[in-house]
Amino acid sequence: MNRSDSERIAAVLEKAGYQKAYRSQTPDVLVFNACSVRQSAIDRIYGQANRIEKLKIKNQKLKIIATGCILPKDRQKFSRIFDLVFNIKDLKKLPQLLKKGKKIIASNPLKNKDIGYFHINPHQENSFSAKVPISFGCNRFCSYCAVPYTRGLEINRPNADILAEVTNLISRGYKEIWLLGQTVSSWKDPQDKRYRFVDLLREIEKIPGKFWVRFESSYVLDFDNELIDFLAKAKKVNNYLNLPLQSGSDKILKKMNRKYTIKQYLAVLKKIKARIPDFSFSTDIIVGFCGETEKDFQKTYNVFAKIKPTMAFIAQYSPRPGTVAQKLMRDDVSVKTKKARFENLTKLLRQTARENLQKEINRTIEVLVDTWLPQKRECLAKTRNFKTVRFKGSKRLLGEFIKVKIIKAREFELFGKLK
Repeated sequence: MNRSDSERIAAVLEKAGYQKAYRSQTPDVLVFNACSVRQSAIDRIYGQANRIEKLKIKNQKLKIIATGCILPKDRQKFSRIFDLVFNIKDLKKLPQLLKKGKKIIASNPLKNKDIGYFHINPHQENSFSAKVPISFGCNRFCSYCAVPYTRGLEINRPNADILAEVTNLISRGYKEIWLLGQTVSSWKDPQDKRYRFVDLLREIEKIPGKFWVRFESSYVLDFDNELIDFLAKAKKVNNYLNLPLQSGSDKILKKMNRKYTIKQYLAVLKKIKARIPDFSFSTDIIVGFCGETEKDFQKTYNVFAKIKPTMAFIAQYSPRPGTVAQKLMRDDVSVKTKKARFENLTKLLRQTARENLQKEINRTIEVLVDTWLPQKRECLAKTRNFKTVRFKGSKRLLGEFIKVKIIKAREFELFGKLK
């Protein structure tokens, strides 16, 4: 979502007459697009204070802005550093906000339902892969999560707007479409609640052309038989999911306000693996959440070992100001213990990732080339189920579908050669 935000920030500024400034240039406007998921991300922005001061000396007219996912507490602190702190929902108003000269212009995200954000035509990062937000905000209120307090309640984009944008992108030659939302699989058409995420995917699948569709992030309870059956038959919507687990302990899941049990999660995942060919998935885990005992962590470790994800985004819990966990629960797991649990789970991830990738050796697989490394004369590409492949190739392959034979695997990467 942050990258999608950045594409829209760039588009609004360009429309207002600004041009992209490069590293060798002193900018007139500098925008920090914040993410409050972890404290470390916010701390890195605070760490830019000296750099900001030096830039201000070089250009006294420089406007420095903060937006994105910013908690109310950080808005106040940011106002001491930045010229403007505003709600990302108000992005369309940025040119006018720059003229007002106020320090903080941030509407309450929980009350502000204006979503002009969706109507901004983004400045796409590249010419073959596009990010399409289909919802904004979240209604889940997981006890550790800052999203409802930074982006507000879930607002779903009308299906007609989404289909129009995707169709336009495909007509312009885009090969990969990412549908984005905090809980993207919970999407429903705001004008017809009977029209659900699976219906949207069906319509996108029918659009003519050679392209792949991916989406994130998902919520496990959204995967009913109808959605799983569709994914099993789909040719364009990919066979990869990010399916956050967060913890392997029912006690911790309840404290997190996740609405599923481990039994439910495993049942859905088992059904998906059985039905969807060549399925691959990643997951999210938080270690050291409030009250997590060694027994709770061992349950997480055991579930992780059982489900064997190809990738996992493992975080050490850090309290986010204003969330239920920060207000009502004790952050009682030591930093040392959090780090040890993180390292143990990361070690297991390396093992499960390697096991998953070893299965691909000697297969010939279709990939979409997304990166060229000129110094090594190598390409990086993604398989349909979102595994990374490295192989010798030229820049002309960038953005193309090609076939490679897999010859080797390591922890998080496959090695191949052109067919």
